Amino acid sequence: MDTQQLLRWVDQPETHQKVVGEYEGSYALGVTSDPPAFLLRVEPKDIGRFPKSVTLDGVNVPVIVHGGFVQPRHLKG
Repeated sequence: MDTQQLLRWVDQPETHQKVVGEYEGSYALGVTSDPPAFLLRVEPKDIGRFPKSVTLDGVNVPVIVHGGFVQPRHLKG
């Protein structure tokens, strides 16, 4: 598994479903390169409900979760 593979998976709806599950709040899902992993930012500070890894195409991918995410707001112009 490398960062390029993760970048292909991160845009797939199935990936989001596996990583966030039934969570309906704001989140951001990206990729880190060191270590190669998904980076999930979510609103709740309690991140225990989110997985520490997911399996995609038979590959176990780590998930790094950070709580306290604040959704960006559009600036009024």
